[in-house]
Amino acid sequence: MPAHRNPFRTERLEALRYRLDDAGWEALLARGDALGWRCALVGPEGSGKTTLLGELERRLAARFPVRARLTARRGAPPEPAAQAAALAALPPAGLLVIDGAEQYGRLGWWRLTRRWRGALLVTSHRPGLLPTLHTHATDAGLLAELVRELGGAEVAAEELWRRHRGNLRTCLLECYDRCARGR
Repeated sequence: MPAHRNPFRTERLEALRYRLDDAGWEALLARGDALGWRCALVGPEGSGKTTLLGELERRLAARFPVRARLTARRGAPPEPAAQAAALAALPPAGLLVIDGAEQYGRLGWWRLTRRWRGALLVTSHRPGLLPTLHTHATDAGLLAELVRELGGAEVAAEELWRRHRGNLRTCLLECYDRCARGR
């Protein structure tokens, strides 16, 4: 199957929305307000932290018209210059969003939180950096629901989810590969 017709292509995966009903969104936003928006989305790889982070950024745009986002990948925190520029661009009422905050290490995290006292929303694989706003978990039923929404062929969701240890991102990438090979 050509990449542009693959139901699991990147643009379709990135268009998936985080699953919460209206009451769930209201509760999540109320908890964030109670925490002063200095909080973390916590969960394992591929559990939807970045998806929820993007959705929260959209929902918080009116409250925090000035925002900055830093992304840190495994073993690679943002460059100090990028971090300094992001902080300098934010007024005290701005929102700093960090995807992959645990990549900073203890000293880097300490320096960052000492410099930035405003709203701070982060993702992390483990709790403890900030109060937890939401803890993420996945299950095979969610994987099956996502595959159906994307219009992919039925998969043995339980086996796929178990093999990838609940990482929905790698499950969906395997679905992409299967479609690309015509299986």
